[in-house]
Amino acid sequence: MSNERFLVLITKKIAGEATEAELNELQELLQADKALAERHTILQKYLEESSYKAASNKESVLLKTLSRINEDTVENEEVQTTPIIAIAEKRSSRSILWKWMSAAAIVVISISVFFFKENKSPQKTGDVLVQKQNAKGIKSTIVLTDGSKIWLNADSRIEYPEVFTGNTREVHLSGEAFFEVAKNPAKPFIIHLANGTVRVLGTSFNIRAYDNEKIVETSVATGKVAFIPKYEKSGKKQDTIFLTPDNKVRYSLIKEEIITQPTTSAEDKAWTEGKMIFRAMSFEEIAVELERNFGKQVVFKNEEARNYRLTGSFQNNTLAEILFYLSKTKSFSYTISDEEIVISR
Repeated sequence: MSNERFLVLITKKIAGEATEAELNELQELLQADKALAERHTILQKYLEESSYKAASNKESVLLKTLSRINEDTVENEEVQTTPIIAIAEKRSSRSILWKWMSAAAIVVISISVFFFKENKSPQKTGDVLVQKQNAKGIKSTIVLTDGSKIWLNADSRIEYPEVFTGNTREVHLSGEAFFEVAKNPAKPFIIHLANGTVRVLGTSFNIRAYDNEKIVETSVATGKVAFIPKYEKSGKKQDTIFLTPDNKVRYSLIKEEIITQPTTSAEDKAWTEGKMIFRAMSFEEIAVELERNFGKQVVFKNEEARNYRLTGSFQNNTLAEILFYLSKTKSFSYTISDEEIVISR
């Protein structure tokens, strides 16, 4: 109940509609509940951000600001399993937001969207699951209670127990993540994907398994990884493919075929260091990466540009810089707005 009331009061405060009695009530809630006080502090940090006043895309600024605050918390604490806010019923909370929505509507909605990205839910066994979801343009780092570390890419989601119990350590991934798994031979680490499973004891490796892509990839940096594909159409018997460092498996979901090939693990995990590497990739494939990393939709004004083959390597470059240098290898024009990137010949 206090969470719901907190949303009502903070919404009205941001919108400038709170009465003196409601402001006093909010203060009493913050004094009585330490967790709510911490959430209120995060919101205050955002409101003090100078970029909030100047940005035309306030929702994007808010998500990135809160993500930065959240990442700072992860760096300063050995383990972070407590989400910024926990609300029992999304539907009732959203109805409250709409009820009090005013001039600050976009801010309030964005706060709600961010808070619901990470939440806890009980399993049937009584264990608590933590779900972390990154929006486009957002990356994060997670440290699990067993000491394993996960770099979660943009537009990705992972679910894991607050504390590992039983004889295995199991997580669920949709999207891309790089894992450094703490060794524990007594408890295998298992990553469940929509179209397969990865099983390890202690190693580092990258997985790319986005729901809207037709290829699942796993590459190994150190140790040994077992990839087990899920066959749904071909009726094949289940395989287990073992991978060693600098090797990759590519599983085609359409053909249900597996290809193993050598790779450079440093390049496969380059995204964790702010790098983007394109090697003779089609512009359409590059556009997917740009959308995920910068949160802007790519629009092609003609079909020819989609098939351009481009090569480039970038680290912590701006979107404008990346497009500028790519346009020098294959001539094309582009415009960048708050919401999209328009590509033309």
